[in-house]
Order: sequence, then structure tokens, then C-alpha cells
Amino acid sequence: MSSSSSSASGWSPQRTTLPFFSLSRAVRLQRPTPLSLSWLVVLAGLIVWGNGCTARRPSPPPSPSQTLAPLPSAPELLAPLHARQRAITGLRGLAKVSYRDAHEKGSATQAVALATPDRFRLELFTLLGVAAIHTCDGQQLAAYLPRDKVLYRGVASPFNIARLTQVLLSAREVTRLLMGLPPFVVEGAVAPVRREPAGTYRLDFRRSNGSLTTLRFEAETNRLTGWAVRDATGALQAQGELGDYRLVQDIFFPFAISLSDAQGAQQVSLVYREVSVGPIPSAALFRLDTPTGVEEIDIDAYRLHSP
Repeated sequence: MSSSSSSASGWSPQRTTLPFFSLSRAVRLQRPTPLSLSWLVVLAGLIVWGNGCTARRPSPPPSPSQTLAPLPSAPELLAPLHARQRAITGLRGLAKVSYRDAHEKGSATQAVALATPDRFRLELFTLLGVAAIHTCDGQQLAAYLPRDKVLYRGVASPFNIARLTQVLLSAREVTRLLMGLPPFVVEGAVAPVRREPAGTYRLDFRRSNGSLTTLRFEAETNRLTGWAVRDATGALQAQGELGDYRLVQDIFFPFAISLSDAQGAQQVSLVYREVSVGPIPSAALFRLDTPTGVEEIDIDAYRLHSP
């Protein structure tokens, strides 16, 4: 297993990143030969002759109302999601994390510790040992790079999280995402449930600023399989997928979680190998003291490119 990273001048740390990958399969259809077509014509003639030389009109297909179950209500779809959100206040896990953008890609093993609503600890491992440790206690963010003997510390803002992890999310959004939830709070005017051609259920929420959030659910289980965010013009901003649900302490949890931007140029995926849910981990786990002999850098002192 390998990890990809790069360094920049000044304060910027070594790029160490967080988390689906889509699989496609092309199926070739064999083109019938003239000989096989001739046999089809002969066979069709024999069938018509054997039925009194009269071709029977096939029965009309059943109407959608005869084959499709009634659509669930929005509360019925959201009930399992809300129940899982209430049940999981703390989580520990071990996962394979992969990152890809237009310039680089890489993967590594990552230990995860989470506590609601906005605390996380991410330890990234390579074959050489610990590559990076990121902690956030909801207020302060820290990133320790043992190989460089440097620790970066600053306010836990989305901008600073992006500087250290390559993912522009708030601390609360990171925690929700790694807990298998949509990174955004589900709110807004809800549209009627729709059935999509793939057989999934779709639920749209229109927010007061005009943006649209979409949730997709598996029809048989009502489990969340994907989400998307669009701005007021309808342009896609970000999307994610969830899958491989497994039972963890009486809770069905998605072991595969992904996040990608509008163009799909940046993609982060996390596939859990182990997951344990339970009480909130100790608050000390989400803070980093500066080790002896390690340089500490205040990243808030470097705001040249801050929004």
C-alpha cells in the first residue's frame, strides 16, 4: 500500500489526505450472422404454423400500478437515517483511504476516532509508520507530521481543514461524513418522494437560499445510498455515495463512503475494515500536545490566500 504526497514552500505541510469508486462494465452483444438469422426465420414460421397459422397477439404488459409498490412517505425514508444518527455519538474505525485529483493520487491506511458533533482524530499510516495525525476538538485543528518534525495548529475553520486535508469541509461536516451521514443537515422544504429509473427513491429538499439537496435511498431497505448538493441555478456542487452496509452493534452502518466534487476531478473514498460504535471517546484524544523537539507553526498567521 502506498501514499502520495507533495510539499509546498512556506507553511504548507506535506499533503496527507482523508475518503468510492465507481465500477463500470461493458457487455458486448454478439451480432447475429446471416446463417443464424435464416434459422430464426424458419423457426418463427414453424411456430406460427404449429399454432394454426395464426400469430397470437402478446398480452399487454402489466401497468405500473400492478408491478410497483406504493411510494413511501418522506418520514418513512428518513426514519432509519435519523435513528442511526441518534444512536451513533462516538465511533472508532480502521479504513483504507484513497484520494485522487487532477495532479496526484494515493492510498493509505487510516485509523479514525469520531465524536459528535465536530470532533475527530485521523491517523494516517504507510509502510514506514505514522505519516500524519490530524485532530480537531471542535475549536482547534492540529496536524502533526512526525517525519518532518513539525506540528501545524490553527482554528478549525473549513479553510484550515482544506489546507491540511485537501477537503473543504467544516469540522462538523467531516465528522458527519465519516459517520456515514450526509455532510449537510437535512432541512428545507421537502418535495414528494420520487421513484427513479434505477429503482431507488429520491427525496429533494429546497433550502431558503435556493439550493437543492438530494437524498437517494435503496428501495428494498430504505437505506441511504447517495446524496448531492446543487446551487440555486441547478449546478452540481458535490455528491457522495454510501454502500456495503453491515450490522455493527445492532446498527446498519455503511462501510464504503465517497465524496467527489462537481466535475469529479477530486475524489475521496474511505472503505472501513473495522468499525466500533459506542460512548464518546475521551476529549483528550482530540487534542495534540507539541512533542519535544518538534516545531509548531501557527497556520492562522498565513492568510495570504484566505477567502
